[in-house]
Amino acid sequence: ANGCAGFGIGKASSPAEATQVAIRMCKRNVFFVDRYQASGLSSDLVGKHNSCRVLLRSVEPNIGLKGHDLVTLIMTYFGITDCSAKTHGNRNIYNVVRATFKAICTHESLEEIALKRGKRLLNLERAKRLQI
Repeated sequence: ANGCAGFGIGKASSPAEATQVAIRMCKRNVFFVDRYQASGLSSDLVGKHNSCRVLLRSVEPNIGLKGHDLVTLIMTYFGITDCSAKTHGNRNIYNVVRATFKAICTHESLEEIALKRGKRLLNLERAKRLQI
């Protein structure tokens, strides 16, 4: 719920060992995402893995999570509460998870976007106070 999540796949002779392998792999694959207004995405995102395409749409605050169950579960782990998700193509769970994480990795915060454009990010309330 704090903007961090990861995934891992483990193979072993018993389910308990496979779970331990997956947990170790998951700890190595942790990703962080900056949430827009502490709940959503700043723009629409697309991720693709094999023939699976995941589209994450940014929505207004307090709309909630809608879409594929696995994608909404991943979003709740990242702490994103406002998002609409659509999956296209092969909906194999491994492909959906990898495509979702690829989409989330392309997310940029407003500060990163402003820095890339060479602009300065200014809060509107602060601008009104400074009369800019």
